[in-house]
Amino acid sequence: MLKYRSLILILCFLGSAFTPSKAQESAAATTVIFVRHAEKADDGTRNPPLNIYGQQRATRLAQLLHLSNLSGIYSTPFHRTQQTAKPLATQLGLDIQEYPPLKLEALDELVTAQKGKTILIVGHSNTVPAMINHLLGQEKLEQLTEYEYDKVFIVQVTGDQANLLQLSY
Repeated sequence: MLKYRSLILILCFLGSAFTPSKAQESAAATTVIFVRHAEKADDGTRNPPLNIYGQQRATRLAQLLHLSNLSGIYSTPFHRTQQTAKPLATQLGLDIQEYPPLKLEALDELVTAQKGKTILIVGHSNTVPAMINHLLGQEKLEQLTEYEYDKVFIVQVTGDQANLLQLSY
């Protein structure tokens, strides 16, 4: 429980500390929170839904991020990513917006468009590390294993600088 409280405090700080005034907007940090979709069902399809554990994790994600002052939630068009984002989107009254996975120029455009704000991006074991590495400008993360669903990656982008904080939930 202490781990969750710490994460909530960090996210609240990030959400409030980087709400820029007009004068600060040119140097404002954009906070991008990345998660991999939650546990998926093994239904033999290429587009499986979440299993019961994934549904529970999606609910926990909503509990963790509901105070993070999100201005947008982005997901790939797959059932598992959409269902991971849905509890939080419903709680915050935000629409889940689709983004094209691994189109890094689209990620750059999104970060620029959301300058000074905090957003959530739900992706996959291969796309989340690739997007984070792109924002960091270095190959810092490897592809997630098939069983890694508990990571939260927080990337703060200010101008051409990016910093990474990695947590588990």
